[in-house]
Amino acid sequence: MKTRFQSACCFVLLGVISSTAMGQQSHPPMRALPEASSRAMNSGPAKYVALDGDDQNDGSKAKPWRNINFAVRQLSAGDTLYLRGGTYYQSIDVTVSGEEAKPITIRGFPNELAVIDGGLREFAEEPGKLWIPFEGGGKGEFVSAKSYPQFLARPVVSSFPAAGWEPFHGKEEQRPVVLGHFADSMVPLHSYRTPNDLRDGSMLWDVSGKFEKDEGVYCGPGLWFNRRTAKIHIRLAHTTLAGLGKHHYRGNTDPRQTPLCISGIFGNDVLRLNGVRNITLQDVVLRGASGSALINVSGAENIVFDGITAYGGAPGLLAKATKNLKLTNSVFRGLAAPWSSRASMKYRGTPSYILITQRAKPENEDWEISNCEFTDSHDGLWVRYVKNLKFHHNYMDNFNDDGLEFGARRRGQQIYVYQNIISRCLLTLTLHEMDADESPTEIDAATGVFITRNIFDLRRGTFTGPPKQPDETGAYLSGKCNLTGDHGGPDWPNYFFYHNTVLRKDRSWRGYYGFGMGGRGTRRTKRRVFNNIFVQIEGMPGLNFGSATDDIVVDGNLHWGLVDGPSFEGDYVKKFGRKMAFRRQPYPEAWSKHDQFADPKFTKFETNATAAFDVRLQPNSATIDAGVEIPKEWFDPLRSTDSGVPDLGAFPVGADALVVGKKR
Repeated sequence: MKTRFQSACCFVLLGVISSTAMGQQSHPPMRALPEASSRAMNSGPAKYVALDGDDQNDGSKAKPWRNINFAVRQLSAGDTLYLRGGTYYQSIDVTVSGEEAKPITIRGFPNELAVIDGGLREFAEEPGKLWIPFEGGGKGEFVSAKSYPQFLARPVVSSFPAAGWEPFHGKEEQRPVVLGHFADSMVPLHSYRTPNDLRDGSMLWDVSGKFEKDEGVYCGPGLWFNRRTAKIHIRLAHTTLAGLGKHHYRGNTDPRQTPLCISGIFGNDVLRLNGVRNITLQDVVLRGASGSALINVSGAENIVFDGITAYGGAPGLLAKATKNLKLTNSVFRGLAAPWSSRASMKYRGTPSYILITQRAKPENEDWEISNCEFTDSHDGLWVRYVKNLKFHHNYMDNFNDDGLEFGARRRGQQIYVYQNIISRCLLTLTLHEMDADESPTEIDAATGVFITRNIFDLRRGTFTGPPKQPDETGAYLSGKCNLTGDHGGPDWPNYFFYHNTVLRKDRSWRGYYGFGMGGRGTRRTKRRVFNNIFVQIEGMPGLNFGSATDDIVVDGNLHWGLVDGPSFEGDYVKKFGRKMAFRRQPYPEAWSKHDQFADPKFTKFETNATAAFDVRLQPNSATIDAGVEIPKEWFDPLRSTDSGVPDLGAFPVGADALVVGKKR
């Protein structure tokens, strides 16, 4: 059986084949492109919108409306608004509410793909008329034939990080204004801060620092907005960085022959739900955000996103003061192209997030995020400001900075992260220090982040930045991924980390126990690490701890080095597990009492990190009946299938494969 992780790789391959057969103009799609849903019609009253409709009509199937905003204002509790197939170049503001038993539903019509695009339709439909070669620019640079003065508006965006990052203090003139994608593949275009980067002939990181505007680094096909002329500049030059391999751009270089999705009205949300209740959005594609949220939810309640595909945005979803939000069976793609790195996005582009929650009263509360795919971005999900969150059966992949941000310790934080597959994140589980006094001295004893039954695959690494000198090997594409980390040294939340399988290429920072989960950020907090499997490919795993005085207990975990482990003789845990924190005081007797250093005997696993794998257990695995008892009050979705002494890792022996991501 395959995990959804393996299936996701197949989806990319299918996208490449189909796109090539159709005469792909840009780069092959990074992921499967959205398809129309065959979901059955809803019961209850139905209204319709179509591209050839008319707002003077009655909204029936035979006489649909044309404008989505007009149609939404006509809806009542229990109504369903069907969007017929096609691309709607509109920004939607939902201003009506349903009832708890009779929600209002806005959805795609069965077997027809509806796209809501907040950008400019002309660049997708008539590119040949809109671009002219730019004399004196970079090779292959074009400029828009007309100006876009509406892009000069600078409303204050009340989100953190603003437009995907902290405010551009002292360099506001560099903030990227126009964002975009190739329309045929939805591969992102780089949003340039300076014309020097757009025009540079090299992708090597040969600049003297990070932000120098007088030096240049080409970051791939992209856009730059000239604030003086209000015109858009574009360059689709092929990438030249040695070692990029299959990640090179080799598509069309003439924008007059290349349909594009381009947007640029800063602060213009594509979908806004402000102060509404009982709304469901299903089976639509959203794109065309600029330097602000693609979806903005504020002061809302009982909101469901089901079967949506969201491209870009900074962030893709912004939410505050929202209760009972359900995000399921949906896909969020970020702004990282195959040639994008952490350095190119963070210092010379748009370092976008997928999801940001804001601090407000009332708090975001009672959320569930399930069966979703979050991929290809600088940062992932900033869920620090959600009280009571269930995050499960999701697929996360390719974040060149942060993955999941839980925030510093809080008085009433309750987060459950279970049965997910998470891969290629620079800092997978992380947090920022936002306020020096944000961590209360006393908190609810049961409060914390419960992480269980997940697969963390950190073997392949992430593209942190181009080299200074040519590197034909492409080793720079695989920067080290870390399980844990922080920004600014805040007090970490209480972590309860149990029954997970964690895979890593090499030794963790400082050789910390459990790839950092047993040693980083343990002061002034509670940490429990039980019944996990930690496997690294190269070298031997670290067993070091931070401080012997911290409230941390570790036990029942298995550690293994795939290549070097078989040659070790003796008791590895006893020999190497008592250093650093316990050089001058006794090692706690309960710690690591049931730990093992042994081959977990996965069903299918090898040194090649790109090969298909199955980390379920063979019947003769040393992990079977080898764990310690987990408190009954800790949530475990597989407790009923793991009777008796617990097995280790994400799967009890004999368990079904984990299926995550959007149901297809």
